[in-house]
Amino acid sequence: MALRWGIVSAGLISNDFTTVLCALPRSEHQVVAVAARDLSRAKDFALKHDIPKAYGSYEELAKDPNVGVDDTVSVLLQYPGGVHGTFTCSISTKLPNVASVSGTKGMVQVFPSWCPTNLVVNDEHKEFPLPQVPKKFNFMNGSGMRYEAIHVRECLRKGLKESPMIPLAESELLAEILEEVRKIIGVTFSQDRR
Repeated sequence: MALRWGIVSAGLISNDFTTVLCALPRSEHQVVAVAARDLSRAKDFALKHDIPKAYGSYEELAKDPNVGVDDTVSVLLQYPGGVHGTFTCSISTKLPNVASVSGTKGMVQVFPSWCPTNLVVNDEHKEFPLPQVPKKFNFMNGSGMRYEAIHVRECLRKGLKESPMIPLAESELLAEILEEVRKIIGVTFSQDRR
């Protein structure tokens, strides 16, 4: 039985994710609707990807707040035992897009940190090429989103309500960290004023 997907937003990342979904077997993944704040954009997106339904608001498809973007953000995370983590992201500065973990026994680097295809452990390099998809993506390694879709389907077929790889508690923790960063840098959304 196919997993039926509803796409929230008709933007570039949604385009890449939908391109991946459409390249997967239809017997397993079907995109059945798209929502955008502008109905004409949703209709254009639906036509481009052969999606049967287009909606002019996110609420028609699912409850989902608008999001904002900050130019450049650096965050220092403090964990028990004196462990620290940092990350920096920017839409105006070209950054190396590498995630690294350093400790007493060496260093691990994963890159690009969005959908990694390279792993370096103590100077030993391994590469994991992504499958090719006939359509063009807007972002680097967009075809890697296929693994998210495949994993969601596997979990649902097993009757799981959450992924054992990324359990709900981990997703909630990440959301809490991002929410705290958003508050610290002063990003507010319209629903914050309600």
